[in-house]
Amino acid sequence: MPHRIAFGSCSHPSLPQPLWKIIKSRHPAAFVWGGDAIYADKYAGLNWTAVGFHRINDDQTQNSSSSSSSWRLTFPPPSVHVDATPKIIHDWYEKQWGIEDYRSFVEGWYDDEHNINNTQSYNIKPLLFGTVDDHDYGQNNGDYTYQYKKESNIEFVNFLYLGVANDHQTNDICTQDVHSSDNAFEESTSQQQESNKSYDRHKDNDPMYQRALKGNGVYGVQLFDFSKTKNEHNISNSYNNNNILWGNGYWVPEIFAQIDPDVMITSNVSSSETPSYSTTHSVAIFALDVRTNKTPWPKGKQIHTDNTIQDRNSSSFIPILDFLGEEQWLWFKQALNNSHATVNIIVSGLQVHPERFPNDGNVVEEWSKFPEARQLLYNTILNSGVKSPMIVSGDVHMAQFMRKDCVKASGMIQSRSSTSNHQVRPLVEITTSGMTHSWGTSFSSQPKHHRLPLKPYSYFVSNVFMTICHWVCGWNDILIQSTNEESRGGKLGLQYYLGLNFAEFEFDFKDEGKGGGTVTTRIFGKEEDAVPKLEMSWTFDELSGNTHAKGNTARYLQDFLPMNIDIENTGDEWICIPHRGIPSVIQEYVANAIMFISFCILFFFPHVIMLYLLRKIWLRWKRIGIK
Repeated sequence: MPHRIAFGSCSHPSLPQPLWKIIKSRHPAAFVWGGDAIYADKYAGLNWTAVGFHRINDDQTQNSSSSSSSWRLTFPPPSVHVDATPKIIHDWYEKQWGIEDYRSFVEGWYDDEHNINNTQSYNIKPLLFGTVDDHDYGQNNGDYTYQYKKESNIEFVNFLYLGVANDHQTNDICTQDVHSSDNAFEESTSQQQESNKSYDRHKDNDPMYQRALKGNGVYGVQLFDFSKTKNEHNISNSYNNNNILWGNGYWVPEIFAQIDPDVMITSNVSSSETPSYSTTHSVAIFALDVRTNKTPWPKGKQIHTDNTIQDRNSSSFIPILDFLGEEQWLWFKQALNNSHATVNIIVSGLQVHPERFPNDGNVVEEWSKFPEARQLLYNTILNSGVKSPMIVSGDVHMAQFMRKDCVKASGMIQSRSSTSNHQVRPLVEITTSGMTHSWGTSFSSQPKHHRLPLKPYSYFVSNVFMTICHWVCGWNDILIQSTNEESRGGKLGLQYYLGLNFAEFEFDFKDEGKGGGTVTTRIFGKEEDAVPKLEMSWTFDELSGNTHAKGNTARYLQDFLPMNIDIENTGDEWICIPHRGIPSVIQEYVANAIMFISFCILFFFPHVIMLYLLRKIWLRWKRIGIK
């Protein structure tokens, strides 16, 4: 029986949702939201006044006398949205829950193989987990300035528990949760020990919910143990039958997983060097909140990078321009260090590896727009020593398989003039985004662009523009599939897909003791034949950096030294570059020019033609009227 976990993001409740039946047919043990489960904020137009080149002072420290500067292009114009109120967010989640196919998936399916004493079929429910991005957060390009961030946090956790026994009946009283005092956190914590006696999955037991009550964000970790067999339901009184997952797996309660630092602090279960779960058949999923504590994007002449003097090698270093915030960074570092799982998946609402044009976070959001924060993320993951780390992201309304190759800067000090071939460690990122709208349909989430008369034009422009981008841009982080001998249907060439999609991770642990366990990642579209659009596999050893990854690998020294990093003073920092090397400056300028021209032709030229024709018709009727 396969061990699977599904991921998806960017789902608008007002648009058709054809993927849930396919997801259900794949029987995943869990479904993880990568952000934008709803679209609560309201589109209000484009901010054309922000368009243009802005001269940026590269050194904005108070004592600086430097006159160095650079330019930032803001184009296309950033969109303007009206922030959502807590009631609007709540109503959108209710609308999503009202979609029959989604509700049917959450409510699970019956499995005869998990018959208990051969008396009845057992109802298997997928575990719902995840994090938010801007639109389900309630603020476009959202950050810590959003006035309803606490209420938004609580609404999201309530949404995750819709359909969960003993929780769905209380989720409709969110107003009580939202407007409760901060004492609710302490009261809920004091009740946690009593409710933990069943070790069942309840909202009040969830550390993510405790953090949401304080408005600290919706971040957390869940552990899945796939080592149990179907005859081991009662292997421990700690594991309730409701913890059984599809694929002979178990959801491990946080109090036994001992990964979440907040649980380790509050629980009476003593920590042990020997985990209570399998270290050869387990998967840990870390969900990061990139909104609640995020710094606002710089505007106008403000710079995107932090040039203030800080000790980046300090264990307490937190970037001024940041996504996670000090408390979440500390939590994440400790949680990774606590994990003994076989595979460790980090979920972010925003893409991590890409460095896309334009270089303005107000237009294109991604971790690279705050480079110090992204560097800290790389260092935290790779220095933690967790096995088989992978990144999952959303936001961009398409699917991409990406990889960066990383080396530790301190290991290069003695190798600058050496020809020795150092081990280059891969870090794979899977982006899955666009469950109801995508660049293959229309990138816009507005329902009007998916209906006549705008639908044909919107679908054509979206598809053509993003296809051109993948052809001409030096996006060397995107993987290339050169053979499909072991693939069921994944395409060859660049691994991207523009249609509606969700991702599936399948774990094969049978040879893990020999280093041969594998993770197979698939991207599925809306066709019900369940043939993957993309498919690639990696061994646990490849993901852990014990062996070379298949395909192109960044060349040690030749590709890494041009990064112009002071490796003498980087401490434990990692240098990560696209696995196919860094594109040349000329290639980037030419690609950006082609993108700009293509955008203008596809988006603006038809409007110019239309205005020209309307003017011609008006002049003709005017002449007829004069005659």
